[in-house]
Amino acid sequence: CTDSDTVTVTFAEQPIANAGIGGVECDSTFVLNAIASAGNGTWSQLSGSPAGTTSYSNVNSATSIAIVSAYGTYVYQWLEVNGICSDSDTVAVTYNELPVAVAGLGGIECDLDFTLSAIPGIGSGTWSQILGAGTTVFADSTNATTGITASSPGTYVYRWTEANGVCSAF
Repeated sequence: CTDSDTVTVTFAEQPIANAGIGGVECDSTFVLNAIASAGNGTWSQLSGSPAGTTSYSNVNSATSIAIVSAYGTYVYQWLEVNGICSDSDTVAVTYNELPVAVAGLGGIECDLDFTLSAIPGIGSGTWSQILGAGTTVFADSTNATTGITASSPGTYVYRWTEANGVCSAF
């Protein structure tokens, strides 16, 4: 007398999640760049700006566009599931608000002194001379409203540059 029985074994491919490279943005959107392996992937926000949330162009796309509601640093998780097998990886993205530099108005002077008056925005600002026959002494080149003295008469051009993290505008 003999008897037999069978058993079925399914070997699922183990996903190896790769969330890609994070980065720094000068706006509120970032193209996520995971490398899909096996199964289905899903993006989620693990942490972020205190009040920030993320919406996705397609939460299941490895290259989804993440759009945040508040500037700051966010950590995202790429989770891949294939049957009962899963793996995840994380990536960090910092979103900085792009500054808008407003240098104010120039003028005509009968001497070599003038007061520059930029309108300060986000981040920090710096004045620089980009054109002129002579040199300029700035009372405080990091102050939006600062006095300057030119070394000789002529037309000068000054630039107000604002920086917020790696983002800048002039």
